[in-house]
Amino acid sequence: MYGFVAKLLMSKQLEFGQGHIKLLEQPICILPSTFVEILMKQSMISREEMLKNYLEAWKAGYIFMYNVVSRYKLNTPDERYRVAMDTISLSGMGDYKTEEFIPFSHTRFTVIENPLALRFHPSDSPVDHVLRGFNAGGGTPVHARIMNCVELECAAVNGKQCRFVNASIDILKTLPEDIVKSQLDVDFLIREEQKFLESFGHNVPV
Repeated sequence: MYGFVAKLLMSKQLEFGQGHIKLLEQPICILPSTFVEILMKQSMISREEMLKNYLEAWKAGYIFMYNVVSRYKLNTPDERYRVAMDTISLSGMGDYKTEEFIPFSHTRFTVIENPLALRFHPSDSPVDHVLRGFNAGGGTPVHARIMNCVELECAAVNGKQCRFVNASIDILKTLPEDIVKSQLDVDFLIREEQKFLESFGHNVPV
């Protein structure tokens, strides 16, 4: 991670200006992690709140990664994935480790020592609904397909690590049905994601 930060600074792809910060030409801001923690708590109030916050995070993740892909002309899934993983490593949301990356299909990855999830330990159920949304939205330009994300394991439950699958609709159908149904409303989300993409004139296959 430190080498990546040094590279960004030297190439002026991480810029600190008067009242602004840019990462890979995208404006970013540094907020206390308690802000995300508040969103996580809101997502636990009801299924409706969970889906709403997931979807908004999906949109934010998509816009950020789409702009990076376009700006730097990242033409292959491998290029896009490498930049996405390097970037998410700067988020302070844990140490991302790839388990499996299959372009246009899915990604499996583990997040070790996710500090936000650990704040909710011990919990009876996964809590990373906002992070799932960011993962899936950012993964959509990477895979050039609409992706959604489920959390198979959560540090809030096990006190150690989180395991995610960023998945196309085909792969979602192969995952444990109870987990998918508890975390996603697939038909609703894909419909809303398609509407959002169409508002930008983006035609992304499901």
